[in-house]
Amino acid sequence: MKQQALDIISGQKNYSVTFPETIRSLVQEMEKVSDSLVIIDEAVARIHSQDLSPLLSERKILSVPATEDEKTPAGVNRAWEFFQKSNATKQTSILVIGGGIIQDIAQFACHNYYRGLKWHFAPTTLLSQADSCIGAKCGINLGAFKNQLGVFHSPAHVWICPQFLETLDDTEIRSGYGEIIKLHLTRSESELFRELAVSIRADGWRGPLLGKFIRQSLEVKKSVIEEDEYEKDLRRILNYGHTFGHALEAMTNHSIPHGIAVAWGIDLINYISMRRGVLDEKSFIEVHDFLREHYYWKIPTEVTAGELILGARRDKKVADGKVNLVLAADIGKLTIAPTEFDDELLADVTSYLENHNVISWN
Repeated sequence: MKQQALDIISGQKNYSVTFPETIRSLVQEMEKVSDSLVIIDEAVARIHSQDLSPLLSERKILSVPATEDEKTPAGVNRAWEFFQKSNATKQTSILVIGGGIIQDIAQFACHNYYRGLKWHFAPTTLLSQADSCIGAKCGINLGAFKNQLGVFHSPAHVWICPQFLETLDDTEIRSGYGEIIKLHLTRSESELFRELAVSIRADGWRGPLLGKFIRQSLEVKKSVIEEDEYEKDLRRILNYGHTFGHALEAMTNHSIPHGIAVAWGIDLINYISMRRGVLDEKSFIEVHDFLREHYYWKIPTEVTAGELILGARRDKKVADGKVNLVLAADIGKLTIAPTEFDDELLADVTSYLENHNVISWN
């Protein structure tokens, strides 16, 4: 059954998310966008070359590797040079096909070229379909640290096509679920998370409810971003699990997939919430047992609490020497707590690594 459009209210310009069922029907929609260029994940262009050929053969394209090394000022500069060589004008639209990395590069480039080009997005990963495709926010890496340069620039339209997910491996799907879990734990009743956990345990990562979970995730995020688009207050709760998740990614040179790092970061922050009397032990254990069962990961380098806290100091949520941690008060109820980088935080993280850690190292 085809899903109804999801309309997003934005202070920049409202836009819609629609749900074409096949790549060929998506291409038919994208072909209607006149005076357009294409930025595409090079792997997506190769894997889906036959279905995408009508679009790609008619337009100038930039194929981009979906790597963290490309999601940098150098990668954005290559996009700007592509616009320039293609004689892009203020009226040119950019069709973006790929996951979150391609989105970040293209979105940042579009925001700054001629003070803003329209961009239309077809997310191809579960991470981008369930989370990053809406909300206007993007970030690129600076040195070893994630997302330190960023802008807000809403898309003109988003198309979510489930056929792209069929060619993703299980690790990519599991990583995507990391953000789905985050959103189901953000502003939802506990029954939503429990339905998700039951579904994964019974049917695996590609169960029949995946489309429903994507939609629910976007609806949760919509409710947050429409109230606080520019992350002045409420939207900060969407950083749940990200402060230490990003630190872990940086420390392991991105050898751990983003969504898996977020799931680990959620588990750590829930443990800190429990240690500080914010979250009850029963709720911590319920989520922890699920994450331990489904998000075990081995990283190549041992990490320490001190190193993780040092990485968290680089987080953009640090202000006045404190980090705004998103703590869990209950399943589906989050709170923002300005937190000192002190011995208590060091003890919390150390205790988690020693007693509850769901990752390991060689």
